[in-house]
Parts: sequence; C-alpha cells; structure tokens
Amino acid sequence: MRCTSVRNALLACALLLCLQPLHAAPLHWPVTDAVLEQTTDLIRYVVAINGAEWVDGAQLALPDLVSRFYWQRDFRPIWFDHEGVCIEAGDLVQILRRAGEEGLPLQDYPLAAIEQRLFGEIDDPLQLAQLDLLLTDAFLHYSHNARSGRLDPRRADGEWFIPHTPFDASLLLQQGLTQKNLAGILADLPPPHAGYRRLRSALQEYRLVAERGGWPQVPDGVILRSGARELRVIQLRRRLQLSGDLTREHGAEPELFDSTLRRAVQRFQRRHGLHADGSVGELTLAALNVPVEERIRQIEANMERWRWLPRQLEPRHILVNMAGYELQLIEVDKPILNMRVIVGRDYRQTPVFASAMTSLVLNPYWYVPRSIFRDDILPRLRQEPDHLARLGMRVFSSLNGNGSEVDAATIDWAAVDGDSFPHTLRQEPGPHNALGQIKFMLPNRYGIFLHDTPDRRLFSQPARAFSSGCIRLEDPLELARYLLADDERWSRAGLEAAIAQGRPLGLTLPQPIPIYLTYWTAWVDEGGLLQLRDDIYGRDQRLYGAWMENATDVVAVRTANP
Repeated sequence: MRCTSVRNALLACALLLCLQPLHAAPLHWPVTDAVLEQTTDLIRYVVAINGAEWVDGAQLALPDLVSRFYWQRDFRPIWFDHEGVCIEAGDLVQILRRAGEEGLPLQDYPLAAIEQRLFGEIDDPLQLAQLDLLLTDAFLHYSHNARSGRLDPRRADGEWFIPHTPFDASLLLQQGLTQKNLAGILADLPPPHAGYRRLRSALQEYRLVAERGGWPQVPDGVILRSGARELRVIQLRRRLQLSGDLTREHGAEPELFDSTLRRAVQRFQRRHGLHADGSVGELTLAALNVPVEERIRQIEANMERWRWLPRQLEPRHILVNMAGYELQLIEVDKPILNMRVIVGRDYRQTPVFASAMTSLVLNPYWYVPRSIFRDDILPRLRQEPDHLARLGMRVFSSLNGNGSEVDAATIDWAAVDGDSFPHTLRQEPGPHNALGQIKFMLPNRYGIFLHDTPDRRLFSQPARAFSSGCIRLEDPLELARYLLADDERWSRAGLEAAIAQGRPLGLTLPQPIPIYLTYWTAWVDEGGLLQLRDDIYGRDQRLYGAWMENATDVVAVRTANP
C-alpha cells in the first residue's frame, strides 16, 4: 500500500476534505519517528491486552482477525507511515460511504469514528493508533460482507445447502498492501453476476422513491376496474407512476380508470406474480400497499443471497427459482429456455442446493417416498383398499423396490405403521404416474429431482407451491430436447416415439449440467423489470430476523462493555 508524498499529501487532504463537512480540519503532515514508534506501542497494547475488541468506545466487528493481522506485522501501523496517512484510507472511506449501494447498512461500519480521527491531530499517537485499528477493522468487515454476505447462510436459512466458500479478508488486505491497488480490490468484492448488478440498480431507484416520501397507500374499497371514476383512482395513478408502471400522461382524467391505467395495473400484476386481469382486487391492493421501505429490504435480502452463491457459475447451467416458480436454462449469461415450475408446499419446502443433472428416464417408475406413503397414501388405503390398483401401484418386499411382489390384498392396512412399513410402493409408467413421462436425475441427499406431471392444470395458477418437494416442469420434453441436442436421435419427435412404447428407458446426458435450486423473491428480468414475489417459505422473514438478532447482539455487547 502506498502512502502519499508531501506533494500528493496535499491532494489527499483535498480529496478527504471533499468527503467531510466544510468545518472539518485537514490532516497534518508528516509523521515523526517518535510518533510512529509510540503509535506502534499503543497498537501492541490494545491488541495484546484488550484483544482489539474495543477502540475508545467503538466495538470492533472482527477483533480476532484484526489481532492476528497486527501480530503478523509486529504491530506496525497499516494506514500511515512517515509521509502521512495513505491515500488508500480515503479510498476506503469513500467505499464505506457507498456501502448502502451494495445493500449493506452504513451503520455497521465505524465511519464517524474513522472520520473524526482522519481530521484530528496527526501528531497524537493515541488518535493514530485508534485510527489505524478502526480502518483495518472496517476494511476486513466490509470486505467480508461485500464478498460473502452479512451472515453465514445457514444461520439465516436452515434450508440453504449450497456450500459457502470461506473468505479470508485478511489475505485480501495483505494483497492490497502488496499490489497497491486497494480501490480496485474493494470495487471487485461484490458478486460479478448480472443478476446482482441489476438488483443493485433497482435498489438505488427504490431508495430515491423512499427519500422523496415513498408512494401513497391506495384506500380499501370495491374492486377498481376499467371505467371506474372515483378519488381512489388518483392515488392509484400516483402509486403506479412512482414504481415506474405508469408514465405521466398529459390530458388524462385523474379520476378515470382508463385503458392506459388498466395496462399499467396489468404490468404491475405481472411484475408481482399476480393474475394480470387489470383490476385492483384484494391481492393487487395488498401488493400496491407494501411500503417502499419493505421492498427495499426485500431487494437487499436477495442481494445477500447472490453473495452466498459461488462467484463463478458455469457458462451452461440450470437455475430454478422456487419463489418465482420458474426454471431457466442459461448459456453464457443468457436464458435460452424458460418454463414454469411447481415447487414444494410450505410444509414440504424445496431446499436450496446445487447439483449436476446427469441423466433422465423416459416412462419412469415412481418409488413412493416414506413420508408420502405415511402422510398421504396410507390414510386413503385405510378407507379405500383398491386405491393402489386405481393408481397403478404395486407393493414390493424390499425397501428399494427390487424385491418380490406382494399382494396388496393380503396386507391389513389398518394395522400398518407408516414409519416401519417394510415394503415399497412402486407406481408403473402410465397416464396416472406421478412423475409423468420424464424424470431428470440429479444426485443429492434430499431426494429431490425434476419431473413431468399428469396434472397440467396447476401450471395456470400464479402461485404454484403444490408438490411434495420435487420440481414439476411445464415442458419437460423441451428441456430434454435441449439437453440431448448433441444426439440427433433425440429430437422432440424421437423422444415422443420412445415414450409411446411405454417402457422405462434411461438416457445419460452427453455431459452433466450444473443445476442450482435457488430462492429469490426479487430479481430484475432480461427486460429490465423488477420482479417481486411473495415470501412463500418465510425465508425473507427469517433473514430479516437474523439480521436484527445480529444487530441486537452487538448492542447488548456494547451495553455490557461501556
């Protein structure tokens, strides 16, 4: 890390002054040997005696990491030397001031304490020691948050199973010292994904709306439809203008629900995953009246999830968004296939995890999972003994379904314990098979796979959390065609011909394709529209709670350690 020369020191002062109120006093230059030595001794004292947990009433976020870093450099200051404070300190202050742009709370960083000392007495060793420790902690804390997230994902979401790559911010600081490129290093910390960048832009737009007072609430009342003329339409117009769904119109009648306003309502409904009928009923009204501050927090939560993902996603991969009920096949950052999906019910939630799709099965058997047998099928069997026959199911003596067949009529279903039943139910291929005509295999320990379904009507529903955890696909044949495109035998017609034979047929993909099952309630689509969805599994709420708990823990520690 380079420090300023006397000439550049003046430029650094000017730069830092631009960041401060006009009454702030600039730094003095240079630093004497005696002050530098005293500052080193004070840093040694704070780190060795106090554990670097507190600096003049300010609690450090990462005291252990700070301590280790200073021990490794024999407690020498990082952010200044004989020539004065390094210009990189100004770079860091500017980045911290823009932390909100990354969805990170500004109050998490000791910016006020840093700026107070940056513009204090440069020849005071105590102030310099405190400044150096605060800057180091701020760098390490911000770097970790911007790169890996404010919290470990498993602390905030017990159903998040994508491995979280550990990140050592101290190595990054050492890199900054070596490469003398702190500003560039800090700028590269946030996720590189286009989805993250688009959300960051949307965040700034919604923050501007909040700074200007937010949007109005649309009062309750009868359903608003085309042709309506009343005062509530004025609030509706203003609300949709502020969210960008309605452009300002010259000559429009403010109280009239005209065709232009109807199209704006439909646009809003599509962005929120609602039935786009152009009328303002109960669900649309509820979405309209969510405060902009709540939408800002929702965007920030989904930016956090991007930080939890691997920084590099493979050029060709599959994304499934549970909250958006959508699958995308991505090639070089562009979706080449989109389809609706059905995901797990609230009490059988689909987990977040990553795997690789390796094969598919045409005309698959369905081996009934223990939980579905116990909770869904066994209660029906006790009332309707012929239920299995109607569904095309058979009973086999082994738990893996490969044993000898057992006559279902010989089983006393009333006496069966669903948890200890020693047999397996297998559903044969056919029109009633729960997996439909195609099953896509992806190794995982959660028993989740993608498949067809015989019940096509559910895809017309805006909210589609109906499955037992697996992902049902709107157009599995099209996905299979894409994945097998290298083999000319497996055109759509070839797949349909093989399915028509009615026999199970396994096909190995030419190469495994990575798949990520994710959970986003906010994202910006390829057309630049911010999409917002209900928190169907309550995972946004749990993340908010974890953030609040983390902040409460810090306050409690500060109260206990004045």
